[in-house]
Amino acid sequence: MKSFESYQHLRLVTSEGMIANGDYILDGITIRVREGYLNDFFAKEGVCLPAIETHDGNHVEHWRNGVLHCENQPAVIDVRDNVEEWWLEGRQVLPGGAA
Repeated sequence: MKSFESYQHLRLVTSEGMIANGDYILDGITIRVREGYLNDFFAKEGVCLPAIETHDGNHVEHWRNGVLHCENQPAVIDVRDNVEEWWLEGRQVLPGGAA
């Protein structure tokens, strides 16, 4: 599955023209949006729910405030295509977060 990288810095709006906010389910993918931007959600138990995840668990993306970002694991993981991409603050970095 191709990543949603092209959505970085984009503010998402609903079909009614309102700023998107909440969880959306489209074609077997859960998309989490906060104030219009793709964003991980942290549950009360401290569990991180990724901004984008397929229901079969094969594709996960971590975002923070509209950019790909994850400090302690790859921001994009695609099991089916054997892809792991590390991103910090919207910039792709070497595995492990090194610049």
